[in-house]
Amino acid sequence: MAFSSSISCPSCGVSVEGISAHTRSMECPHCSNWIYVSGSGWTSGGSFEHALDAPSMLRVGRSGRLKHDGKERRFMVAGRLRVSYSNGYWDEWWLEFDDGNHQWLEEDDGRYKLHTPVPANLDPAALQSAKVGGMLSIDGSQWFISEQLNAQLAGTEGSLPIVALPAEKIVCIDVMGNGEKLSVEASGHDVSVTRSVRIAGTDLVWDDSPFS
Repeated sequence: MAFSSSISCPSCGVSVEGISAHTRSMECPHCSNWIYVSGSGWTSGGSFEHALDAPSMLRVGRSGRLKHDGKERRFMVAGRLRVSYSNGYWDEWWLEFDDGNHQWLEEDDGRYKLHTPVPANLDPAALQSAKVGGMLSIDGSQWFISEQLNAQLAGTEGSLPIVALPAEKIVCIDVMGNGEKLSVEASGHDVSVTRSVRIAGTDLVWDDSPFS
């Protein structure tokens, strides 16, 4: 993996080393403040008050192999988001693979979904008024909205490819069309469209060996 040069934490001033080139926000390992890339460079976003205390076989810094669809790829867990909503929460783990690809792994009550990014253009403003049973335009095609919920960013750790701020609001939408399903997540800074596939916990084989 390619790494950028070190930076100085805008909160405590201490040097932070080994930042992945795709990192857009991360926890400072010295002062625990969450810092992110803004128009003026690295900026302090404050700290998260919510603990990430749920038991999981995944943890930031752990490495292993993903065996799925007849392929085997090595990865490292680089970061995590916790998303909360009215009925609970789920975690999204950011995986860096040694083949240069990166993917989100969603963990919800012992079930796992691997998300692959889908290049797409859509109007973030349209997501705020999206309702179940309505339609959402993605790249000029109409998609049926099968699920919509309003959530909140409750916790983070590690490094992430997006700007993530404490208590940030998130709109999560599942859509169907053209014979497939997509998931859309929008926050104040980012909109992502992904295609997901279920995997089993046994598809994750841990070796915890050095990852480079």
